[in-house]
Amino acid sequence: MESIDEIRRHYGWSALDEENLKELARLLLPLSETMADEFYDFLMEDPYSAAFFKTPEAVKRRKETILDWFHSILAGRYDNAFLSRLRRIGQVHVRIGLKGHYFIAAMNFLRTFGIRQINQADMEKGKKGELLETFDKVMDLNLDVITGAYREAELRKVFISYKAESAMIQWSERLIHGLNLVLMISLLVLSLGVAALLTLDIFHAFYLDLQHGVIKALGSLLILWMMMELLHTQVDVLRGGKFHVRIFLELALVAFIRKLFVASVETKDPVSFAFLLGGTLILGVILVLLIKNESAEK
Repeated sequence: MESIDEIRRHYGWSALDEENLKELARLLLPLSETMADEFYDFLMEDPYSAAFFKTPEAVKRRKETILDWFHSILAGRYDNAFLSRLRRIGQVHVRIGLKGHYFIAAMNFLRTFGIRQINQADMEKGKKGELLETFDKVMDLNLDVITGAYREAELRKVFISYKAESAMIQWSERLIHGLNLVLMISLLVLSLGVAALLTLDIFHAFYLDLQHGVIKALGSLLILWMMMELLHTQVDVLRGGKFHVRIFLELALVAFIRKLFVASVETKDPVSFAFLLGGTLILGVILVLLIKNESAEK
């Protein structure tokens, strides 16, 4: 962090500026109350800045701080304590949530006030020019330090938020990846169960009831095929691919078809069979529409 002497040197601060600053103090400090009143009126003109001064205590406190700051820039000591104070002003404006635009506009109002008073003073033109130049340096220096601290505080605030968000995203991604692995293992276990069911249906077809066993085996075979499709989709997701909702619709359709296979060889009332047939038809229509929509998007 640069010292106040280094900053003043960057602005070409000279012994003449020191003398001019004393003259500015004699000229402008008696007008401090007028400056504070006009500054308050300026702030209250805009609904945004006026919202920060809802109580008489807030107004009084703001006038006291602006008077104190005005006195410090004209008659105070330009040391590192003064520099720290300017930095705190910028940090406070970030903490209360004041937008940087409004702060810079307020500083411009104060600069305009000072320039107007200098121009109205009864003195020779050359001296006015010197005082105006020194006053510009004073205002630029203050604006430089305060806005620099404002930016640093704002970036620090954003950076802390960014770190928290990054950590949350990172842990969320790990959790999602872990859940995908759990889903993958579950699908493998279920696929083994469906394979066992298919084996049992084939055994039933050969040794107990050929017609009933073959129909059930065909249904189990469809389920196993869909389980393979789910496993294939899950592998793609783990590799960073896109998840397709259509696979669940296809799985539901296969389950209904299996139910129809079984119902065709079992004693079922016509109403239940009609519901199964209607559900299969509706799922088929939805699947066709979804496939057409996906084709149109490509």
